[in-house]
Amino acid sequence: MTTKSRMWQVVLLALAVCVAACDPGVKGKVPRLEDAKALQKLVADVEQINTLLADYEKALGKVKPDYVPTADQRKKLLSLWAPYLDHMRALHSYQYKFLKGWRQAGTPDKQIFALTAGVTALAAQTSTNLRFLRTFGRGDQFRAILNDPDPEYGVGANEYDAMLVRMAKPQTRMLLQIGVEAMQRREGTMRAGKEKEHAAFTLLADKALAYAQKAEEDFNRQAIQVMMQGFATVLGNQFDEWSGALVTDIAEWLGDTRLRSTGKALITQAQIDWLTTQAQPGDIIVERRNWYLSNLGLPGFWPHAAFYVGSPQEIAASLDGDAGVKAAFGDKGLTGYLEKTFATHWKQYAAAAHDGKPHRVIEAISEGVSMASLHESCSADYVGLVRPRLTKTEKARAIVSAFSNLGKPYDFDFDFLTESTLVCSEVVYVAYRPEKGVSTGLTLPLEEVMGRKTLPPTNLIEVFDTQFGKPEQQLDFVAFLDGREANGNAVVATEADLRASWRRAKWDLSQQ
Repeated sequence: MTTKSRMWQVVLLALAVCVAACDPGVKGKVPRLEDAKALQKLVADVEQINTLLADYEKALGKVKPDYVPTADQRKKLLSLWAPYLDHMRALHSYQYKFLKGWRQAGTPDKQIFALTAGVTALAAQTSTNLRFLRTFGRGDQFRAILNDPDPEYGVGANEYDAMLVRMAKPQTRMLLQIGVEAMQRREGTMRAGKEKEHAAFTLLADKALAYAQKAEEDFNRQAIQVMMQGFATVLGNQFDEWSGALVTDIAEWLGDTRLRSTGKALITQAQIDWLTTQAQPGDIIVERRNWYLSNLGLPGFWPHAAFYVGSPQEIAASLDGDAGVKAAFGDKGLTGYLEKTFATHWKQYAAAAHDGKPHRVIEAISEGVSMASLHESCSADYVGLVRPRLTKTEKARAIVSAFSNLGKPYDFDFDFLTESTLVCSEVVYVAYRPEKGVSTGLTLPLEEVMGRKTLPPTNLIEVFDTQFGKPEQQLDFVAFLDGREANGNAVVATEADLRASWRRAKWDLSQQ
């Protein structure tokens, strides 16, 4: 046994005694099967981030002290850093939610589920944090970029330094070692179980052990460097590890699909009734639900987009009588064409939605490209509608495109180069993609997110704002229901409010 190993064991033992004595005994929470699935998705995303990080590190090669990253390199780094921070916050929330007080979660099965969920989140977070520190700890130029705040991306000030200080604390390593040991002593019961929950959490346990082993190897290799850098950060900056914007608050909110205590959207059903009087077939919807895991990884205030098709009666009233639509789709107009070409989907669309209201929306959600009522889709905290400056024929073609994509799986890779699977904004992007000689369409810029070319929904409102009043303007204002988190409601807001909304911080706790 080396002197370094003995030193670490002494430190860990002393800290273990301290933690045991100071544990407040938080009441344990019981993870569900949905939590296991959400964690599996988070871990898969983290593995993708690790792959992208390795590619970035390889492309960098050896970095000289006087090296200055280009603007493109900075943007590429932020396109990886911002979603990474989102996922680390989500993992921290699972650690916070389940690891503390896991003994109070109930039966032995529930205890091991809680322990496994917390340890998996901690191990994945710790291992990936160390990987980031190894990649970017070799140059002050990268540290400066990663510490620079970018509210639109949800990046706070000194986020990199916050991560460094957390990893430099011996408690981090100690907590992971103790957690893994406790999980290993009990996982036999979990692996022997026959329920779906046992299988799901067993998969997480395997992930936790792999990440913990990697983290321990990295700790052994980086311990002195990380501790010295962390110590220097605290002394040099009088650093508060929670100075990174909103880290703690967000982590405590993100551990479930929906965490507002009331479970109620800020927008009322009556306000959605009003939206139906404003919307027209072909409109584009942007939506935001505060504190949803689906907000992770996407930059900007608006995380979801949907396509307003309208009810069958609205389609007929708006488009069937148009001469251009008849020329393109026949004398029966668009509804006749949809009924003939997409017989099964049209029959479903013409029937009532799950809530008994007419189908009006086509959108990509986790279950795939689906149809919904406006009330189902817009049960949210913020909703904006914009209208393309296109002919009725072009809007009819876009609706046909949306129908052609119904039933396709959701694109969890957010890759616009493939169309066998689609993400929410991709439904809109594909529907209004310019087609030479057929449709002018909309010119919507893609950007790189986690190594993939995609269209963050917030970019739709950015396009609306930046082109407003100019010859190239493509979108017009329809409506904006603006949430007021502090008051627990939403209000009808203005065109100027919607234009400015894309500039809001991604994680805005005040939401005044």
